[in-house]
Amino acid sequence: MNLDQDQPRLPARRLSSDAPIRPETDVKASIGFLPKTETIEADEKISIARQEDYDPMAIELDLNPPVSTPKDILRLLLLTLVAALLVIVFFPFYRFFKPVPQDLGLMSIGGPIMEEASTDANVRNKPWLRVLIRIDRLYFREGKLTEAIKVAESALGEIPEKDWELWQKVYYRYWELLSDAGRNHVLKTSAQAYLAGFPEDPFANYYYARAFLTAAARIGAYTPETKKAYRQEAETVAQQISRACNALEARRQHPQADEDRAAVLTDLYQKLRLEQAKLYVLIWKLGGYEEDDHPDVAYRDKALDICESQELVDKKEARALKAVIYTHILDRWYWFEGRQIVQKHELKRKDLQTKLESLVQDLEKNKNL
Repeated sequence: MNLDQDQPRLPARRLSSDAPIRPETDVKASIGFLPKTETIEADEKISIARQEDYDPMAIELDLNPPVSTPKDILRLLLLTLVAALLVIVFFPFYRFFKPVPQDLGLMSIGGPIMEEASTDANVRNKPWLRVLIRIDRLYFREGKLTEAIKVAESALGEIPEKDWELWQKVYYRYWELLSDAGRNHVLKTSAQAYLAGFPEDPFANYYYARAFLTAAARIGAYTPETKKAYRQEAETVAQQISRACNALEARRQHPQADEDRAAVLTDLYQKLRLEQAKLYVLIWKLGGYEEDDHPDVAYRDKALDICESQELVDKKEARALKAVIYTHILDRWYWFEGRQIVQKHELKRKDLQTKLESLVQDLEKNKNL
């Protein structure tokens, strides 16, 4: 019997290696790849784009993309040069580095009072001296600013108002320490209380003005009510400083004022006048940095007059404030304006720019002096 004939015939299973190899193009076609074609013509592109509702201008730009010609490049270069020239003319390099007001240094009664000064006789006759020596020892020798302030506050809190003038040096040192500690609100309150009894005291006026100006500088945006309140207070403080400066000038002119005493009084006078000039600038600022015939311009010019006065003309701090004022004027001086009135003199923009540039160069040259 033939067993092969009785078995059912099944389809033979071929190995993959036995499969016939088809051409590459046939394989790609079987899995969905189209044969390579050439790009379509421009006319056909336009027809398709129109059917898809493309904008005619977009079709034109696609077919004929813009190409920069030498003339276009030259025109762009000329416009760039003109723009750079305008920036140089209207925004000079030195205007980007605006000066800031500087200080002549704090008013001070000097260095620490030595403990050798606290003899039994001095302590009995000058009880304030013992407190002052203790404060100075804590601050200058041990570096304990907060503790020194607490000692001063404890001692001054027990002094009757009639004895405030006897303890004035303790008050002066106390204000100096408060200024170093940045406690402007306490400083302003203490100096203001002292001014109620002694309105022409130079130290009280000076530290009150400093505390007030520091508080004003920290305000980002003024409301109309705040502007009005700060303006009134600034005018009051400026008037008080005028009286204090007049008193200092009288003391300086006294026949018994020796050379050293006159030098100390001159230093106090300069510091007070500089703070007064800053107050005038603040009033001008609160009014919006007005120009020409506006009444607020008088405060700006008063500040400039102080900076150019005989006592301050050689001080770099006064020149720095003067440069700040000039910068504010130029910031609001539009290019089409011909002249402006500054300190009752008509000036061209170029003249004021020259003055400011000279000031900035001078300050830069002497910044380390």
